[in-house]
Amino acid sequence: MFSDRWFASARYLLLLLLSLAMLVACTGQPVGSAPPVATAPPARTATPVATVTPVATAAPAPTATSMATVTPMATATPAPTATPVPTATPDPVAGLTIPALRALRYGAGELVIGERYASGPGYTTYRITYPSVDGLRLTGLLHLPDGTGPFPVLIANRGYIAPERYQPGMDSRVFSDYAAQRGYLVVAPDYRGYGGGDAGPNAFYTGYYLDVLSLIPLVQRLPMAREGKVGMWGHSRGASITVAALTISDQLAAAVVYAPAPADLAVDYARRFQQSGGDPGTETWPFPPERDPDAYARVSPLTYLGATQAPVMLHHGTADTTVASSASIAIAETLRAAGKDVTLHLYEAGPHTLTGAQEQLYLERSLTFFDQHLRVLDTNEN
Repeated sequence: MFSDRWFASARYLLLLLLSLAMLVACTGQPVGSAPPVATAPPARTATPVATVTPVATAAPAPTATSMATVTPMATATPAPTATPVPTATPDPVAGLTIPALRALRYGAGELVIGERYASGPGYTTYRITYPSVDGLRLTGLLHLPDGTGPFPVLIANRGYIAPERYQPGMDSRVFSDYAAQRGYLVVAPDYRGYGGGDAGPNAFYTGYYLDVLSLIPLVQRLPMAREGKVGMWGHSRGASITVAALTISDQLAAAVVYAPAPADLAVDYARRFQQSGGDPGTETWPFPPERDPDAYARVSPLTYLGATQAPVMLHHGTADTTVASSASIAIAETLRAAGKDVTLHLYEAGPHTLTGAQEQLYLERSLTFFDQHLRVLDTNEN
């Protein structure tokens, strides 16, 4: 029988075989084969203490060949801009042109005869007040002939006088006296800003035009005034006002124009510019003619003389240094070209205000002219 020794050896051998089998299974090396030749390990590099994770960089933009085509985002269509409506340039002479002055309605209110102011042979002078169409309270003189009337009416427009030395009747007194003694009711306005009247705008002298035009219907309504159209006389600036009235009013029967300022306001501006030393005054001349020649043409009475209905007589001295006689010549030539009734008298070497025999001749011619167009002869007159 087997001994215990033999059983112990057999158990040892069995355990050894099991161990070898497990070793072959783990290493893949058949039992009894030579082990692989050991190769030198690669050189060891120093391992950094801390591994730094690199920051991710942006990937390059994909090219058209390496990616799907990207449809661009739709851009907003800009809203259509409104085409600006051109704004009209303001008219620098709006309300001041001759057509604009024609469109006004004159004659509201009444003329009030005030205190006695003076007297002369065959007539008495009174102060008057009256309203202008633009609302000003204005003053003047009324020369009333002796007798019962009614009397033919003349409006006498004086020339420019500095306000600080003005007295009612200055520059119109000689003519008014001459006409009133011969039976004419003569009214002489002071103009705005004179004689205690209200001041007001006077661009291009249109304020003076309004003062005179406002007076016409008021005088026509006076009980001592003969019905119908009136006559008008003017000297210097008053003569240019008379020319303007001829282009605006249809209530003038005849007009005497004595040494007028130019009816072309561009020419008048140049004259005033020279005489004033380069400062003609912005109140009267808001801008020079070279800035807007068309505007000057539209405020110039010369442009509208074709509308004149009344006969006109002009008087001018050839030696006038205040206003050259060319001003009267231009008015006469324009009226003739328009087929109007015009007479021009030039006085050789005569000054701006005629004197002596020349003055007497001009007065006689003027009254004869007014008599022809205004005087109503009664049965006692020849």
